[in-house]
Amino acid sequence: MTSHKPVLIVTGASGFVGRHFLASVCNDCTIYALARRSQFEAGVPSNKNIKWLLVDVANDDQLGRVISFIQSESTVDFIFHFAGYYDFSYDDNPEYERTNVGGTSLILKYAEQLNVKRFIFASSIAACEFPSDGDVLTESSPPDANHTYAVSKKKGEEITFEYSSKFPCSVVRFAAMFSDWCEYGPLYVLMENWFSSGPKSKILGGDGSFGIPYMHIGCLVRLLRILMDKTEELPDYDTYIASPDGVTTHKELFELTTSLYNGQATKPWLLPLPIVWLGVVVFDIFGRLTGHRPFERPWMVRYLSAQLRVDSEYTRKALDWAPLQRHRIERRLLYLVEHAKSFPLEWHTRNQASLKREKIERPNLRIAEALMRRQDEIIERLLKRVRSDKGKNDLQNYNLKSDETLRWYLGIYYNQLMTSVRTGDRMSLVNYSRFLANIRSMEGFNATEVANALNRIGEIVIAALLEQEELQDLESLINDAVGLTIQLAVDEVEDSFDRIEEVEKRKTD
Repeated sequence: MTSHKPVLIVTGASGFVGRHFLASVCNDCTIYALARRSQFEAGVPSNKNIKWLLVDVANDDQLGRVISFIQSESTVDFIFHFAGYYDFSYDDNPEYERTNVGGTSLILKYAEQLNVKRFIFASSIAACEFPSDGDVLTESSPPDANHTYAVSKKKGEEITFEYSSKFPCSVVRFAAMFSDWCEYGPLYVLMENWFSSGPKSKILGGDGSFGIPYMHIGCLVRLLRILMDKTEELPDYDTYIASPDGVTTHKELFELTTSLYNGQATKPWLLPLPIVWLGVVVFDIFGRLTGHRPFERPWMVRYLSAQLRVDSEYTRKALDWAPLQRHRIERRLLYLVEHAKSFPLEWHTRNQASLKREKIERPNLRIAEALMRRQDEIIERLLKRVRSDKGKNDLQNYNLKSDETLRWYLGIYYNQLMTSVRTGDRMSLVNYSRFLANIRSMEGFNATEVANALNRIGEIVIAALLEQEELQDLESLINDAVGLTIQLAVDEVEDSFDRIEEVEKRKTD
């Protein structure tokens, strides 16, 4: 790698993998974090190296504008594509095709435009069918499972392979990812059952032999960093498995969890598969009727005797990487159990969030897109409004400026407002307004003039947005996102002018 600080685009930055990856690399890289949740909602701390951009990666218009903005600021070295849709219902959902396939195709199209050093696609071992007894999954195993999620990941891998003839690409198939707080939905449900005092605390479906490999997020982050560090040594296309070898079974997890939680291992009740299937079906039907379906679904029962056994030898040798022994699920369960016992509220909050995979509607993105589309028109309306108020003398210094200068002033503030709406971060505009007050004060403006100008911006912008039929259902949000934000900005301007006057007064005294 070159000596400059690498520039990354990270899609799915608000997700589990994205958040942990950002935390690891944010001090060493410049990051454009793409997400459908705000940085505050995602719980990602502010960092001078992170530029957070709200965008739906499956929306070509939105993504194109974001990529153009990034390209205007910097070259991009790597794209880590973590964005994707998944839930545990096993139901067909158009979001798999729209986001996992369409979004991947779009981001690869723009990766070519950006001429990146490497594109890293997040896939999953769940895209592969469970191997036959005695067999294992390897990096060369095809993504041949037939459920909708697997098919979408297979298509994503195929598209990535096609683009690898244009720029280097790597596919990484993740095992079941967990943290010291768990944050892997199926494992959380199991542990909550085993922590309980009811019958579920002792039940295991089948003979407890179902097994998958679990991977600590810290080990995955190390692997991803190696892909950057060794990019010049790696082939233009390859598939890696982020997983320890073998599997960990439900029975092993049950014995360890109950031992750590209760002080001694509990003897499980092993329910035959027909009884498990009947119980799951009954509870699922009841859940459908009441609108509260349980996590356990009938499709899961068919896998209760299967093992998704892995051999990641090729990845370990190719990347000189291996999962740490202390991060294996068998060792790390102690952390998970202690967090569950000592911090139950945070434990539940983090893990309930990991179970929710619903499509997030972001009306503020709709508003920001409308502001983007009508930017030139609205700025001209603002300019006309300022000029029409010339005789009122409450914008005197603004009216002394040429149309070109005034249009520039309005454009800068308009873009700041648009960014505030897109990110949901009102304080970014408030902070800019503080800076603006200092600049305008030095130019001879007074507080009333600046405050009046901002109020006019708010009035015109709100009126222009409410003219659009597709935004009629967002009137309340528009008034909040624009009106309340401008109100905060005006208050900050007036406070800033008061502070400036106090400083000047003390100097004369």
